[in-house]
Order: sequence, then C-alpha cells, then structure tokens
Amino acid sequence: AIATQEPSFMAKYAFQLAQAFNNFYHKHHILSEADGQKRAFLLRLTELVEAQMVQALGLLGIAAPEKM
Repeated sequence: AIATQEPSFMAKYAFQLAQAFNNFYHKHHILSEADGQKRAFLLRLTELVEAQMVQALGLLGIAAPEKM
C-alpha cells in the first residue's frame, strides 16, 4: 500500500481482518470456554488480531477505539 501509494489496499485489509475476526468470534465462545488452555489461546489470538487492527487503522490515520 505504501509503495504503490494505494491506501485502499490497507483499508481492504483492515475490513477483511474485521470480517474474519467477526466470523471467528461468532464460532468460538471465548470467555465461556471451559478448557483453560483453549481459552488462553483464544484470548491471545484475539489480542494479536487487535494489535494488527490497531496498526492497520493507524497506518490509515484512524485512531482505534479503546473499547467496543
């Protein structure tokens, strides 16, 4: 996106990431997961997605909300 000066690529990436995580979130009951190891894994995965989303939005000049 930077090399080609096409911010739309980053916007599409952020949108696709949000859609993918939304699908994931609806399939997996993260906070109510009974298996502690699986819950920890799902929470860590959620943190990684959040970090990617914050970075992608930041590159677009958009401040990510602190809480949804």
